[in-house]
Amino acid sequence: MYLSRRLVLLFAVLLMVLVPLVPMTLQAQSDCATAQDSYTIGFANLTEDIVFTQLVREGILAAAEEAGNVEVILADNRLDGATALANADNFIAQGVDGVIEFQTDEAFGNVIMSRFRRENIPVIAIDIPMPGATFFGADNYNAGRLAGEALAEWVNENWDGEVDAILVLELPQSGPIPAARMQGMEEGLQENISSPVPEEMIFRLDSKNTQEESFQVVSDTLPTIPDADKIVAVTINDGTALGVIAAAEAAGRADQIMVVGQGADPSGQEAMLAENSRYLGATGYFPELYGFQIIPAMIDLLECRPVPPAIYVNHVFITKDNLCEFYADSWPDSCP
Repeated sequence: MYLSRRLVLLFAVLLMVLVPLVPMTLQAQSDCATAQDSYTIGFANLTEDIVFTQLVREGILAAAEEAGNVEVILADNRLDGATALANADNFIAQGVDGVIEFQTDEAFGNVIMSRFRRENIPVIAIDIPMPGATFFGADNYNAGRLAGEALAEWVNENWDGEVDAILVLELPQSGPIPAARMQGMEEGLQENISSPVPEEMIFRLDSKNTQEESFQVVSDTLPTIPDADKIVAVTINDGTALGVIAAAEAAGRADQIMVVGQGADPSGQEAMLAENSRYLGATGYFPELYGFQIIPAMIDLLECRPVPPAIYVNHVFITKDNLCEFYADSWPDSCP
């Protein structure tokens, strides 16, 4: 009897020692309803007409291939909320395990997310937050400050700290979070130049996130400020920055403007390197690397591992002077 008690006690001790050695992944999978050996993830891109978002898509596909157990189903939101909603319904119909959303219309965020929540589908939202989704993207205000402060430094060195007008190429439909990017640029500029620009000489223009619309609204605005010969523009992305520069060139006023932006995608980099460039630089977002953070985060969500509510990009302000530190391979003729 005494021996059998000792054996029972020994067995109990062994269980206490051995159970914690069961691989954590096996425990996680047994406790996690969404964990599987492989995953199908829907990615609805903002648009396929912008270099930045093309790079995001390429990075997501590359990261999925590297992961080895992820298939990506692609969709194009076309900068349109109704299209994004239709794409969300299509993802649900196809039985995706998780969704990466890059969609611009804040008004559709609640509706889209309510449908994914009903199906217990985790979502990562890029750059424009959606209620209940993990956010991935810009640290918007600080990203804006980097550009605004760099622009102020240029103004102080080249225009004695004086600015006649500010063009703010914004994106109101995307709501307050991307708007923080514009606020950061404006405040970074105004707080660091000798003479802050009065409100009546700040022109807030809806860029609609495109180079074409930016060109149009700036072309309409420049004739209303004929006496302004020191004009700066802060822009939501590289495409809108290029639209501003093209409008100033078309008006014969390129030498009167200096522009900063956000993104530093290849189109913006090319503009920085151009002779007599009016694109001072852009805060770098490194969209080609988005996927290598997003795909692991999505797998963590699906396997019930903790993920922070917001994952931010590490930003750097990119100019022609430091471009080669980050993109030397892209510009071999300019980078020794």
